[in-house]
Amino acid sequence: LLLYDFTAQRWLELVKSRLDYFSWARDGKHIYFDNPIGSDPAIFRVGISDRKIERVVSLKNINQVSGIWQQWFGLAPDDSPLVLRSAGSQEIYALDWEAP
Repeated sequence: LLLYDFTAQRWLELVKSRLDYFSWARDGKHIYFDNPIGSDPAIFRVGISDRKIERVVSLKNINQVSGIWQQWFGLAPDDSPLVLRSAGSQEIYALDWEAP
């Protein structure tokens, strides 16, 4: 994961690893990403100013959706991670919604 510094006019390496999806934090101080490699997949974040990598949450016990969207994640408005979880065909829900 590279970030271009327009002031210094150079590329900065933030993460030297395989990562799939990534999202900017609302305040712009971190980039969140997932690393599906290994026996403990997890969501991490890297600080833009210090390049410190932190584990945010493990995905080891999450039954993720299989297929092309398996590793997708995003961020909620409060920067909490959103992941796809496979609920199987046994859990089907209906929602009735009325607009105000």
